[in-house]
Amino acid sequence: MIKVSKYFIPYVIFLIIIGYKGQLVYAFFIVFVHEMVHYITARHFGFLGFDIEFIAVGAVLKFRDLDDATPKEDLFISVSGPMSNIALAVIFYFLYKIFPSNNFYMLFAGNLSIGLFNLIPAFPLDGGRILRDLLNLRLTYKRSNKIVMISSIIIGILLMFLYIFMFLKGSTNFNLGIIGLFIIISALKENERVSYIIMGDIIKKKYKFTQKGYIENKNTSVYYKKDLLCVMGLFDKNKYNIFTVLDEEMKVMDILYEEEIISALKLYGNITIEEFMKIEDEYK
Repeated sequence: MIKVSKYFIPYVIFLIIIGYKGQLVYAFFIVFVHEMVHYITARHFGFLGFDIEFIAVGAVLKFRDLDDATPKEDLFISVSGPMSNIALAVIFYFLYKIFPSNNFYMLFAGNLSIGLFNLIPAFPLDGGRILRDLLNLRLTYKRSNKIVMISSIIIGILLMFLYIFMFLKGSTNFNLGIIGLFIIISALKENERVSYIIMGDIIKKKYKFTQKGYIENKNTSVYYKKDLLCVMGLFDKNKYNIFTVLDEEMKVMDILYEEEIISALKLYGNITIEEFMKIEDEYK
């Protein structure tokens, strides 16, 4: 399904008014190829069902089950788009050198610009996903997402300040301001989405487990004074999470499973592990 952001059409009209009409055709062609490479790579890893959403800074390909991808799978999918643009930029550069043409030059410059632009480590750009995937190889998904969200907001603010500075100097590059604002909004939305992703993964993991017949475990030791949300933030979305509860002397107090953490949050809110264990003892 193809969706159009409510900001997209006014933005296009605005660009046409200020004289970007000729460049839009090249931009849409390059962005379309970029997203199709993402699509082909995602299909290679077995992901089906997608939406293409045209937004103010280009287009975004959204697979309905892409959140199930491992960090390595998502990394390959995210990298494929920008790398294809850079590869095409090299090809069109040599074609321009052999057959000087404004078309070849525009395709070279456009592919290089979009390829490099998408490597910026900020949501909703590919660079944001790439950085999150690299971090997620060592850190939890929630922690990785938090780091990229903060970097996105910082980059968005810097772009806004750069736009204001250039505007005061007499330059009217509205794209910088729009992109900066859009990055900040996207980062905040992504932060809200993480908790829903983690909760949804619990249900998806049960389905994948019954289909495959097995699932890899992740064992983590936690301090009994920590709260339940802190523990949930340690969930690995692709593994079954088991928590060994330790006291100050690092002696084992209890073993908790991910479904127990979720149930406790629903029943009692964000209490500490110590409080949860006391409640459990009362019912025994």
